[in-house]
This record gives sequence, C-alpha cells and structure tokens, in this order.
Amino acid sequence: MVSCINHKFSRGYKRHLELIDANYHLDTLAIMYVSRATKFEPKLTPTEKGRNYLHESKQLAEEFCNNTSIHGVKYFVGSNRALIEKVWWIIVFLLCLYGCGTLIQTVYIKWDREPVIVTFAQKPTPVFQIPFPAVTICPETKVKAREFNFTRAYHLSMHPLFRKSLSDGELDKLLAMLQVCEFAFVEQFPNQTYDDNCVKLLKSMAIPEHEMFLACTWRAESVNCSSEFTLTLTDVGFCYTFNSLSGEDMLRKDQLHADFRYLEETRSSSSWSLHGGYLPGTDIDTYPRRVLGAGIKAGVSALLKANDSDLDYLCGNSFQGFKVLLHMPNEYPLLLNQHFRVPLNQEVAVSVTPRMIETSESIDSYKPSRRQCFFNHERYLKFFRTYSQTNCELECLANFTLERCGCVKFSMPRVSGVHICGIGKEVCYEQATIELLEMEVKYRENPDVPYQDDCNCMPSCTSVQYNTEISQASFEWKKLLPVVRSFGDEVKGVQLSHLIVFFKDAQFIPVMRSELFGLTDFLANCGGLLGLFMGVSILSLVEIFYYCVIKPLIMWSKSQKNKGNSVQVLMVDGQKPAIKDQINIWQSDGRISTKY
Repeated sequence: MVSCINHKFSRGYKRHLELIDANYHLDTLAIMYVSRATKFEPKLTPTEKGRNYLHESKQLAEEFCNNTSIHGVKYFVGSNRALIEKVWWIIVFLLCLYGCGTLIQTVYIKWDREPVIVTFAQKPTPVFQIPFPAVTICPETKVKAREFNFTRAYHLSMHPLFRKSLSDGELDKLLAMLQVCEFAFVEQFPNQTYDDNCVKLLKSMAIPEHEMFLACTWRAESVNCSSEFTLTLTDVGFCYTFNSLSGEDMLRKDQLHADFRYLEETRSSSSWSLHGGYLPGTDIDTYPRRVLGAGIKAGVSALLKANDSDLDYLCGNSFQGFKVLLHMPNEYPLLLNQHFRVPLNQEVAVSVTPRMIETSESIDSYKPSRRQCFFNHERYLKFFRTYSQTNCELECLANFTLERCGCVKFSMPRVSGVHICGIGKEVCYEQATIELLEMEVKYRENPDVPYQDDCNCMPSCTSVQYNTEISQASFEWKKLLPVVRSFGDEVKGVQLSHLIVFFKDAQFIPVMRSELFGLTDFLANCGGLLGLFMGVSILSLVEIFYYCVIKPLIMWSKSQKNKGNSVQVLMVDGQKPAIKDQINIWQSDGRISTKY
C-alpha cells in the first residue's frame, strides 16, 4: 500500500518537473520573439509625431477652456456651439482684453512717472526745530572813499591822455571795481581777459564791519555785530552774513584754490544737519541759531549805517542802501538776481514764514528721478559738502562758464590754476549764464537734448525756503537818537537804516513729499480692472501657469515612462501560453514577469 502511494507521488512529482521544464523552454522562446519584435517595432514619422502633439495640445486647451475661472473662455469650445458663436465670443474676449490692457498701461505710466505727491503734513512744526534764516547784507557802497575814488578814476580812464595819470595800482582797483558795479563798462576795457588779483583788491577796499553796523540784537539782547556778522564773498562783492555755516562745513577746501577764503565764519554746526535737523537734547543756544517763538523780539535786528563821504552813485546805479538775502545756512548766497532792498533812512521789517519740504520714508527706496529730489548722499558736489539746489546750480554754472570762457567769475568756486575772468570776459560769462538756462529749459521739455552731465540740479529731499512779507516806513533816526542820547559822534556824517527779521508765527505746517501710487495700489488697480473686464484673479493666473507649464510637463513625463515600460505578450498559434493562465512578459529592464 505504501509502495503504491510512493509510486503515484513519484509519478506526480516527475510530471510537475516536466511542466516546469516545458514552461522554461516556452519562456526562452518568448524572450527570443520579444527581442526580435522590439527591434522591428514601427517608428513614428515626424508628421505623425506633430499630429500627436497637436492632438494632445488641443485636448489640453479644451480642458483649460472648460475648467478655467476666466469669464467667457468656456464658450470658445463645445461641439454643440456653432462656429459663429465661438468667433463672436473670441472677438468679445479680445476686445475686453485690449480695453483692460490699455487701462492697465495708463495705470502703469502713472505709477512709473508720478508716484509722489506733495501734501501738507498732518501736524504743525514749531519754528525752534528749524534754523533761523541766514541773513546776508551787502552795501551798495563797495569801497571806502579814502581807499579809492571810483568816480574820479573812471572819468580819467575814459580819456587816453588822462588814463596815463592813473597809477598801475589805481587802474587795477578800477578794473576790480568794475566787476561789482551794476553799470556795464566792458567797452572801455575789451582786452582785460583775466584778473586773478581782483578779489584781494575788492577785499582791501570793502567797507569794514565796524563802519557798516551800528548796533545789533538777537532775541531782544544786544550782541557784538562783529561776531555775529562775518565776511562773505558773493556775486555782488563782499558782504556780511548772519547764521551761515562755516567754510569747513559748507565747502570742500581740499578741492578749492588757496588764494582767498569765500567764508570767514568758523563756528561749527555739528549738532545740525539739513536732513536730520537738530540732534535730540541740543541746547537752544546751539549753532546755527534758532529761536523759541515768533515776533520781533524773537528775531535779529541790525542798525546799518553808510557814510556820506563814501556814497558813490555811479557804481551804485543811483540806489544807495543795502541788498539783503534770506537763505538756508547751508546755501551759498547769490544776491545778483535774488534780494530785497533796504534803502537809507528807512526801517524795514521782514516777517518770515518758513516753507519746509520733507520726504517720507516710504519713498526713500525710489530712484531720485522718480521722487524728483536728491538726498545729500545721492548727489556729490565737487566744491560743496552739503547738497542743495542752489549750491548745485552755482557749481554747474562755474563748470559751464569755465568750459565756454576758459575762466570763471570772481565769486564762483574754482580749483587751483583756473583764472578769474576780467572785465573783458564779462559778456562771455553772462552769455554762458543765459545759454545754460536755455539748455535747461530745452532739457525739461525734451530729455534727449544734450545737457551738462554735472547739472541736473533737482531740489533737495529736505529743504527750507523762507517766504517773506516786507513792511517799510521812514526811519526818523535823527529825531530819535538825540532823545535817547545814544551813539554820540558815531552818527555824524552818516545815514542809517534799520533791518528787523523775525518769524511771523510760532508754528508752521510743513509740506510732505510722500507716496501717491505705491506697488500695492498698482496691483489693486490692475486686479480691479482684470476682475471687471474678465473676472481674472490670482488663481486665474495660477491656472494659466498650470496649464501652460505644469500640465504639459506631467504629460511628457508620463509618455516617457510608458515608452520605457512597453509590454510585448507572446502569442502561440494565436493563443496565450497553455500552462493554465500563465503569461510570461518580457520587460525592457531584462526581467521576466509572470501573470496568472
């Protein structure tokens, strides 16, 4: 019995081994056929590939049109819509897209060109937070009669025979004086091209401080006029300035010549800067000067005098008195075209209202061309340490005059080796001034017009201007002084004028240069227009990106994977392998898999 069972088991086991062996040979045969079949697999032609890609792209476009959130796009496709319907919707969509794009372009131009608005600040600023204006006073009398008689020397120079009676020193002084007189005397001395010594001569002939100031007060207290008003070289000659920065703080002396000093002021202004203002905790008596409030008693006043013997109506153009300019302490004074007059025997009260322009931090990152102003570190000036529009224009004019005439006016900054123009070059540097102004006007109208590279003098991002209201009345000093019994012999043979400068109000409202149209406003406007015309949102843009980039990449990746895992099933006599439902599959990686 046991022997019979063993015999049957042996026969079954043997039959199983035969089936496995047959299966092995069948798999080997399948491998051979599959290998040969892959070699002769049909290849797609480029035209067929293009058709395939076109078909896939068309399917992707239809899927996008059916699923996108953009309004109207779903009407582009659909088998139940006529062609005329689809064309009509496409035209409507393109018109909406054009209108939306045009409005967005308008918004962009506004954002790019006019991002800044100038408005009043939200709260007033007390006047003690800004410096008191610098006051530059220039006498119309340019020379002491005992030093030089200008009228006599000029009349002698008019005749060649009498001109010989003038010494070389007198002739040099005459030529120097002609540069600060308002009358034009170019015709008499056309050959005098350079005059490098004229500034020293003008300084030696200038009216001394003690002969121009009789008394001075600051904040209702008497002060020494000599210490408060210092000598300054201007375009109308030597003048006296109150509350100006020192030469070390305003000028780059390492770039300037060493022939003379433009500013005699030496007091430091380390506790104040134009953009930062006064440092916190700075004492009220710091420099530059500032006031605590408004009114005459909180300002500066000066009793000015002119000796009768020094009055010269030929050079002064019939006006006798003083020219006055109010300016920022960090600005170099230019009085030829900007000043007001204080006549002799007159009392002039100047009520000042400051106009301050500040720049908000929101536009600090903007380019200067967009915010239309310069910070001090953004615009380098060769001759000035602090940037202001006035300083920039003066430096630009000096460079342009040097280029046109080969010299500069006596009051302009210059480097060593550059000549001072003589009276014979007056027409040249005056013409250079007019030409530069014309070039600037043309440049503003058309930026492509050539312009000086070192100009482009936009305003400073923080600036203060002093608007004035002037009241004037007769100064009856001859009746007043004997009553008060002051000054004694100092007022004999002189004529007096009284100048008072003060703030009108204790507070003022600054002007703020701030952001009108920022990036957030631009995006909000663009989003509103896109939503109004086409219903586009951020997610709509994400959809476009998805169907244009991500979806095609995924489809391409799947197609590449399917090519790598292609399957060939061996058919024997038109049927699958006959070992039950076993199927041997040859894969491209060399493995054989079996499915049942």
